[in-house]
Amino acid sequence: MKTKRSVALLFLLSFVFCGCEPKKQTKLGDPLPGLTPEQMAQFQAGKEVFQRVFTPETGLGPLFNADSCVECHENPTIGGVGDEIEIHATRFIPPNTCDPLFQEGGNVIQQNATPLLQAKGVQKEQIPPDATAQAQRTTPPLFGLGLVDAIPDATILARAKTSGLKHNGLRGHANRAIDGRLGRFGRKAATATLFDFNAGAFPGEMGVTTPLAPVENTINGTPIPPDTDPAPDPEISLTDISNVNAFVQFLAPPPRLILTNVNDKVLAKRGKHHFAELKCAVCHVPEMQTGANPIKALHYKTVSLYSDLLVHDLGANLADICLNDAHPSEFRTGLLMGLRFRDQFLHDGRAKTVPEAIELHGGEAQFSADKFKALNDHDKKALLKFLETL
Repeated sequence: MKTKRSVALLFLLSFVFCGCEPKKQTKLGDPLPGLTPEQMAQFQAGKEVFQRVFTPETGLGPLFNADSCVECHENPTIGGVGDEIEIHATRFIPPNTCDPLFQEGGNVIQQNATPLLQAKGVQKEQIPPDATAQAQRTTPPLFGLGLVDAIPDATILARAKTSGLKHNGLRGHANRAIDGRLGRFGRKAATATLFDFNAGAFPGEMGVTTPLAPVENTINGTPIPPDTDPAPDPEISLTDISNVNAFVQFLAPPPRLILTNVNDKVLAKRGKHHFAELKCAVCHVPEMQTGANPIKALHYKTVSLYSDLLVHDLGANLADICLNDAHPSEFRTGLLMGLRFRDQFLHDGRAKTVPEAIELHGGEAQFSADKFKALNDHDKKALLKFLETL
């Protein structure tokens, strides 16, 4: 008869030889597993730049929203969200024309000015006079966005082609960047790549010029006084930008909550069923696959993003600005991965709870919102328990 010790040894060896050791779950803020030493070094170098605090002498402003990347992406750890609220403004000309108002300082309206610019009487940028709407924007979490960036365009566009054919009028469509590339980043999916998203944040959010954008932003279309900018342009190197991009690109997706209580497991399983039954999963697509990628950690991976990366009409109550091909009431389906780490919801943070966010859905999502409201308390609890695991 085998001893307990020998059985335990055989069990351990079976894992070693079959290569089926349990995968270690990454913590929030960890890098993706499987990075090379060189990629890990770039991740760490980018993390340092991400935390760099800029001053007017090192390139901050003269107009800006934040003085570092981490100021807006710090909770619950580096790469998360912040408590800052951005102001955006554009001009919508029905039926389909959107003017980002670049000539008037749009579409990001900077809310702070350096002391030298304040001495000229400028405290912040103003809403452009030709704007038809302004919007508030919370900062998005960055975890797992490298995987989202690695999803093939064809995967996203395939869902746009079939959208609305079988699902109660849900008709998501792709948005495009100004140059025509498929958009996937930002609340309106108007930015094509993660690199564009990260590189654009330096001039757009911090007023830091780059080799890609070497000229300072204007003050609502008026050039800044030359004596208010003491730093020579460009104010950051392409190497630093590439390292920051690598840091964000290599951030692992948020870990799922592993339930240990049997009753909670049963409840969450029922909630997952309701998530599908209410048609939430039609837009909040649970999984997509990345494509071929020279970076092994991004090569043919499953991304539990809970989004189709398309824009949908969410109704007049949530409408604000247009952006490229997205109308005022159209927004990219929000990524739900890491939902349990957030404390404000929707594009502008107006919802303070998940139930409130669901009930504010309108337009194409009105069916799901109404079905959620009609659930009994036990079924609502089940759905929310499932969402707590994301």
